[in-house]
Amino acid sequence: MQQPPDIALDDLRPILRELDGAPEPVALTPLHGGSTKVWRIDLAADDPLVLKTYPNGMGWSPRKEAYAASLLQGLDLPVTRYRVLDETKTKLPVAYAIASWLPGEPVRSFIGKRDLTDIYRAMGALIRRLHTVRLEAYGYITADGIANPRTSNADAMRDTVEDRKFRDHGGDADLAHRLEAIVTDRAALFTHSTGPVFAHDDVQQSNVLAARDANGALHLSGLIDFGNVRAADPVYDLAKCIFCAEHEDPTCRAAMLEGYGPIPHPEPEAALRLYTLIHRMMMWWWLRHIAVISADEPHSIIDELRKT
Repeated sequence: MQQPPDIALDDLRPILRELDGAPEPVALTPLHGGSTKVWRIDLAADDPLVLKTYPNGMGWSPRKEAYAASLLQGLDLPVTRYRVLDETKTKLPVAYAIASWLPGEPVRSFIGKRDLTDIYRAMGALIRRLHTVRLEAYGYITADGIANPRTSNADAMRDTVEDRKFRDHGGDADLAHRLEAIVTDRAALFTHSTGPVFAHDDVQQSNVLAARDANGALHLSGLIDFGNVRAADPVYDLAKCIFCAEHEDPTCRAAMLEGYGPIPHPEPEAALRLYTLIHRMMMWWWLRHIAVISADEPHSIIDELRKT
């Protein structure tokens, strides 16, 4: 995956002139962007904006993120609003989006604070609210809707299990065979689904913003990064979000589950375990794909999969 070059204010001025009011940029500050480069654009006489770039090989685009975020218009949530989308690479050497700026800091910057448990409960409640957005089929969401839509969760999960990316990226064949057998043996858990919902697929400490109010209390101030969004079973998404959040802070699980409330499955713990197994396999091949993990490198994800 090739990261984009650094961007300068002079690169942005002709782009911003196309916006209403032709705002004048006065500063450009790098932000934490995960797998992509992101900057805050301070303006001379308006609220800041955000520039997000999309390097080749990421598998998503500004149009996809903008479409996914638009699905939440009916909810009263602080989410990114997209102002400019450009995939032509004519104005900048990469695809990019210019979006609204949301106040606060990533929740990961508050790890270790006494009142973080309240934020984890709020993250669980946030996931629950996202799951109130019902969709028409299961599948990965693109800029043009749901790709390869499936009418049943069992069919959607069968597609996932039969995908050989874990093996193709160097996963141990014997381990892959054993894990696939476990999933197949427990596949009846997939038949219990309340239907496809908006699945952010990445509600964790890097993608949720928090800020302190006038009394010093922490509150959620934003949800960002819609690159992973799909239409999925709610338990599938809950398992993924907790799996990712626990990687940052193992103490988050109980509070997130409390905030989420009753899990819509007759065997909630078994379903969470099965979906988490699948997410571990998918996360490992993705980290191999973007070269975070090198070939034959030991990794905690593999260690956990071997314990399954």
